[in-house]
Amino acid sequence: MTLPPLLSPLRNDLYRAVWCAMLLSYFGVWIQSVGAAWLMTTIAPTVDFVAWVQAANAIPPILFTVFGGVLADRFDQRLILLFSQIAILSMALTIGAFDYFGIITPWLLLMLTFALDSGSAIRYPAYQATVNNLLPREDIPNALVLSSIGWNIARSAGPALGGLLIAGFGAQSAFIANALFNLPIIAVLFRWRRRAGIQKLSQKGSIMAEIRGGLSHVHATPAIRAALLRCFIFTLFASALWSLLPLVAKHVTGGGPSLYGIMLGALGVGALIGAPALTWARRTFGLRKLCGFSALCFAGSPVALALVHSQTILLPILAIGGMGWMMLMSTFNVVVQMAADRAYLGRAVSAYYVAIFSGLALGSWLWGHVAQHASIEAGLIASTAGILASLILYRRAVGEILEPAKPPAAAE
Repeated sequence: MTLPPLLSPLRNDLYRAVWCAMLLSYFGVWIQSVGAAWLMTTIAPTVDFVAWVQAANAIPPILFTVFGGVLADRFDQRLILLFSQIAILSMALTIGAFDYFGIITPWLLLMLTFALDSGSAIRYPAYQATVNNLLPREDIPNALVLSSIGWNIARSAGPALGGLLIAGFGAQSAFIANALFNLPIIAVLFRWRRRAGIQKLSQKGSIMAEIRGGLSHVHATPAIRAALLRCFIFTLFASALWSLLPLVAKHVTGGGPSLYGIMLGALGVGALIGAPALTWARRTFGLRKLCGFSALCFAGSPVALALVHSQTILLPILAIGGMGWMMLMSTFNVVVQMAADRAYLGRAVSAYYVAIFSGLALGSWLWGHVAQHASIEAGLIASTAGILASLILYRRAVGEILEPAKPPAAAE
């Protein structure tokens, strides 16, 4: 049977096994995200602690993803993934145990969340580099879209499942579920014996020298530089939705963990619906128009959270926002990976994640501060204004066209 082009990477048996196992791991991520955010709403002394959960998720990639990119370029990505997944599983069980025994505090939850996401930060470049090594170049854009589809399948159902688990068994059940959902990818990685033909591409010099080399490559590649700048600006303002959403669910709409999960699920459903059309839209409209359209789709969600309290109206708007987020993030990812020289791939991917999470971390602190000293609604409306303003500023600030360009030759 002939597969549609989007599904062509799944013909590779190992990629298919990794993709399916990572899908379950993504479920664990979203279940835990609901658990951590909702647990914080019950123990935090002030509302800004809830926004700081998003910051605790975002800071580790800023600190450790570049290091993970160097590791991905120097060593066996399978082993990096394996150790990272084991660390994630261990920390999820630790948070669950602390909550079960009643010894969790707001600061302890933030520290343990930080530790768990440090493991995730190390694995990001290794996973993306693994996809590039397993598949021919022509399959990579479709594989990146499939990764986004898997992430959004989990985001569609995972938060609702997390909300149900929390409502029925307490927040600790979300952390235990995350640990269990990480077992399949650990099993796949244990069974995988890497082929000798997959080379370690970068083993020259110290780690710091390789970090500098990677940053120089990113700076010397206009397409990557433009994508990262735009990504940071967008996530700085868009972070308000992710960091303030649990507060909206609890304090504005008067819901519970189930409603919070449903809201996250609506964002995931929209992303899932938009994923199959992404390749067509990219070819038809070009990257500039697609980026602008995607940002506008997302901008409706934070302002709707501030002004609309009807779930019937709000959930479809969130779905459109999820579609915009997925299209924009996936486009930036494709640009970075296709423009990067293979010898610098892990470090280029790590720079992409640093751009995303720098915006999320700084924005989460900013919007939590606004919510604490003004109001939740003020933070959401201000973030929407920032997204819209960034569309104008971006056309002035970034001269390079966001099209994959031929990368410069690898420096010796």
